[in-house]
Amino acid sequence: MAIAGRNRNVVVLFSLIASMTLGAVVLMAMDNHRPISGAYSLSSYLRLDPVEDVVKNTLTTAPGHWDQVEVYYSRTAGGNADELGLLMELANGSQPEFHFVVGNGNGTDDGHIQAGDLWKLQRLCQGRSGVVRVCVVGDAQGDSVTDCQIKRTHALVENLIHTFGMLPHSVSYPANWQM
Repeated sequence: MAIAGRNRNVVVLFSLIASMTLGAVVLMAMDNHRPISGAYSLSSYLRLDPVEDVVKNTLTTAPGHWDQVEVYYSRTAGGNADELGLLMELANGSQPEFHFVVGNGNGTDDGHIQAGDLWKLQRLCQGRSGVVRVCVVGDAQGDSVTDCQIKRTHALVENLIHTFGMLPHSVSYPANWQM
């Protein structure tokens, strides 16, 4: 009798392991996103400021002022809102042309969203009337952008669309952006 009970426990244990493995394989097969590159921690993601706070706590104009969003790469390995602004001024003497910066962990926390001076002052970028510019720290290669940056950028864009009543097709991403 004791051997039959032990065999039953072994069968149940292996069945549980097999079903969990099969379930994981099915979920991975259904996932159309690239694998997470590098270490990803939910606790580090939750430690970041809510996107709503970044947008609304710095908002000083009427919602009708903004009607488009443009996401682009910084073309740098790292940086934050202050560093990128200084680099632009040193390189060509122009003012920074972004409203938000999404960090990659090199210069600021991975996925950390910083409001730039143009957003804080509610000023337009030159030649871009009504466009909110979001600078994602990284080069033009899709593999240099972290999974956390992608998630936080999407959350920021969704929040801007909702806050300002923009149409979803009024958002432009770089050609190799991961959706």
